[in-house]
Amino acid sequence: MKKILSFTCVLILMFGTFHSCHSSPTDGTQAGSSDSSPATIERKQEPIETTVLQGKTFYQELAGNGKVTASRSAEVRFKTVERIAHVWVRNGQRVEAGQKLAELDKFRLERSLAQAKDNLEQSRLNLQDLLIGRGYSLEEINSSHSLKPLPLGGGLEEASDFHLAAIKSGYNKALIAYELAAKELEQATLTAPFSGVVANLTAKADNLSSTGEAFCLVIDDAQPEVAFTVLESELPMVRPGYRVAVIPFAERDPQARVWGEVTEVNPYVESNGMVKVKARVANNGRLIEGMNVKVTLRQPMGERLVIPKSAVVMRSGKPVVFTLTHGKAQWNYVEVLAENSDSCTVAPRTKEYEGLSAGDTVIVKGNLNLAHDSEL
Repeated sequence: MKKILSFTCVLILMFGTFHSCHSSPTDGTQAGSSDSSPATIERKQEPIETTVLQGKTFYQELAGNGKVTASRSAEVRFKTVERIAHVWVRNGQRVEAGQKLAELDKFRLERSLAQAKDNLEQSRLNLQDLLIGRGYSLEEINSSHSLKPLPLGGGLEEASDFHLAAIKSGYNKALIAYELAAKELEQATLTAPFSGVVANLTAKADNLSSTGEAFCLVIDDAQPEVAFTVLESELPMVRPGYRVAVIPFAERDPQARVWGEVTEVNPYVESNGMVKVKARVANNGRLIEGMNVKVTLRQPMGERLVIPKSAVVMRSGKPVVFTLTHGKAQWNYVEVLAENSDSCTVAPRTKEYEGLSAGDTVIVKGNLNLAHDSEL
């Protein structure tokens, strides 16, 4: 029985295969139809873009690498070792000049100031007793402005009765101790020396402060400087006031580029033939201290015939520019005089030289596969 069923299934499959091979197609678009023909591929012409050639200022470029440095930065540190009571900032936070950054526990410092003040008052009474004993009245003592420590280098022979009495009574020593205690209490609160951004902050509240390490770094990053080097032979292209373009290595967005100008050229050629240059740029928020950047310095070369670099194509190893004339592409050999990152300048047309002239309509896109007299 099993053999009969298996044989029946084989017959059904063979019949279906035979029927499908010999059945006529019902749709003329099927691959097996006798009237089918190879598909025709329509080649679409690449769209072109043109620009009218005009004379304009051409900028020769000098490219290099540099490093961002802040125009000013300051390490902020505590002067005494105490428990850190408060930390009000974090790394990357922008602060204003005079804004509080952190504060120590002031209990011991306040007590030290109170004790220094008490000692100062005691020494003042001793001073008054000495001066009264020498015949001075309280009015003369209170109105005197001479009760200050002697200047450095001053001897006792230069001292008045008031100074001698201040030394003997211990008033000068007590005054110095009071001023030091007051200064330590003032420095227990760290403030920003100028507006900027906080960096290198590692300290935390409820830990002891350190006098050997900075609490944080405040960086003024509004107009950072970019330090880079140029070759001795490139010095003619570098002058204070020349424009520079700066973009971080990690950035791919052209909008991240910022502009600035050269501020100083160090008048010294190092042993490797390099000269140090600095430029100041306006920060767009993407430049940070120590960042590696690409620097492009631009030197104006006067008015030239300037075209985009995309307009130049190579034919038989020679630079060619296509112009559009009466709906046809015209082949023009050109001499590229100089080029930068996005454009180049070409020699003008003369009787002896083909070249280009102001007013020509130059094809800047879609020119890779063009030929002379191509219909457009």
